[in-house]
Amino acid sequence: MTTILKSKKSGSSNNKSIEEFHEDSKTWLSEIDFISYEIQFLKHLLSAKYIDFLDAGLYERIKEVTKEIFEKKNDCVSLKEKVLNHEVKISDLVDRADKSKENFLETHNSLALKINKFISSYKYLKMQIFEIVENTLEKNKQKKLT
Repeated sequence: MTTILKSKKSGSSNNKSIEEFHEDSKTWLSEIDFISYEIQFLKHLLSAKYIDFLDAGLYERIKEVTKEIFEKKNDCVSLKEKVLNHEVKISDLVDRADKSKENFLETHNSLALKINKFISSYKYLKMQIFEIVENTLEKNKQKKLT
């Protein structure tokens, strides 16, 4: 039997089955795991090119970006824990009263917003790192030509 949850808030048409909530959580976990893997790569990339960044006068910028990477890594751990706890709530949802289901919808939507905000800010950080690496590589290329 498929259970559909409906939000009572005006203007909201959040009609999802429990299976759809579970799929949302699986997608979130996949995104978080992939970002965690990318963060490891970015840390290695920054470490491998550290001397080049210093030569390019980017010490402060690299220090700032490295701090942000560690914050994103911590955010991944925290968000993953929240999603896993959310999964437990999804499995218990079938037996809950309507008020609990309404609270669940609010929690689910709030978690969705947090994850989307995290992914957006992570993508911005990744773009900044790529620009730093690209600019450093370009400067090194120019040095070799002269």
